[in-house]
Amino acid sequence: MTYTADRKNLASYVGHGPPRRHAVVKGVGILRRVFGALVEALHESRRRQTERDIANYVASRGGRITDDLEREITRRLFTSDWSPRE
Repeated sequence: MTYTADRKNLASYVGHGPPRRHAVVKGVGILRRVFGALVEALHESRRRQTERDIANYVASRGGRITDDLEREITRRLFTSDWSPRE
């Protein structure tokens, strides 16, 4: 025996209201904020580490920032060849 649902039997399972999209959008917003905060924290940590490395590099070269030292720091930062221990 087969059973076919008609509109009277199906009415209790299917709502006539709008879809519940708000819950999905709210979940995506929360994930976006959490991921954004994580990326921002990583960026800030990397920036502070770079500043410490530059300060150590300047201190190891006499403590004065000269044009030559500034050019060397810039070159190393932009070419990703940064190693303050050299």
